[in-house]
Amino acid sequence: MNEQGVNEELAKTRTNVERKLNSTMPGLAAFLEKLEVRSQDSDFETLRAMVKEALKDGAQGALELPPPPRWQDHLIEEKIDHNASVLDVGCGEGDLLVRLSEARQARVQGIELDQEMAMRCIERGIPTYHGDLEASLQNFQDESFDFVILEETLQTLQHPIEVLRELLRIGKKVVVSIPNFAHWRVRLAFSLGGRMPRTASLPHTWFNTPNIHLCTLNDFMDWVEMDQVHILESWSLVSGRVVPYQSEHNLTAEQALFLLSRKGDAPGNARAK
Repeated sequence: MNEQGVNEELAKTRTNVERKLNSTMPGLAAFLEKLEVRSQDSDFETLRAMVKEALKDGAQGALELPPPPRWQDHLIEEKIDHNASVLDVGCGEGDLLVRLSEARQARVQGIELDQEMAMRCIERGIPTYHGDLEASLQNFQDESFDFVILEETLQTLQHPIEVLRELLRIGKKVVVSIPNFAHWRVRLAFSLGGRMPRTASLPHTWFNTPNIHLCTLNDFMDWVEMDQVHILESWSLVSGRVVPYQSEHNLTAEQALFLLSRKGDAPGNARAK
C-alpha cells in the first residue's frame, strides 16, 4: 500500500473507532485525547471478539505460534536488484548478506556490534565493520548504497529516529522491519495481567529484553508522515501469514516490513537533491 492509501485507511479507521467509543461510553474518545492518545484503532468489544475467536478451540488451541524464522529474508531478496550495493546494519552472522551475494550477486557490507558475530561475517567473506551501529553511520557518504537494511533492530537502538534518517541519507532505498508492540495479545497481557507482556514474537522478560524503544505500527506511520517518507511497499505478519500491510494491522500484526525511500523518490518524481 502506498503512502496516500495508508493515510486514507488510518483516517477512516480513526473515525469509525471514535464513533464506536462514543456510542459505547460517551466522552471516552475525548478522555483518551487528553491522555495524548492521538488515535484509537480498537474498542473493548473488538478485543473481546478477538479473544473469543482465539479461544473457540479452547485454551490450548489459543496458544500463539512463534513467527516463521527470518520470514523477511525472502521478501528482501526479491526486492534487491542484481549487482546492487547493500549495507546491512546489525547484520548478525551475515546470513542474509551471504544469500544476497550468492543469489543476487550483490556487493554487500555489514555493520555488527557483537564481536563474535562480526568475526563470523568476516570469516564468511563479508566485509563487516565491528562497532557501534549508530555512531558508525556518519562515516558513510550520501547515497553510497542502493539498499540499506535494518532488520529487527530498530527497537534496540538508543536513537531510532536519527538512525532512520541516516539510513535514508545513505541508501537510495531502505528496508526496515519491526515488531509491533500494539498487537492485541500484547495489549491484553499488559492491561489485564499488569506486567510487561511476553509473547511468541516478544519472548523476553523486562530485565533481559534488548528492546528499549517500544514501537507500534501506528507509531512508525506517525514518523513516516512527520518526516515525509515514501512507502514503496509494505507487508505484515498476521497469524503466521505474510500479507500486504493495512492500517488495521496495528491490532493484528506481530511484525511488519517496509521498503522506504525519501519523499523525492516517489514513483514519477525526480530524486530530491
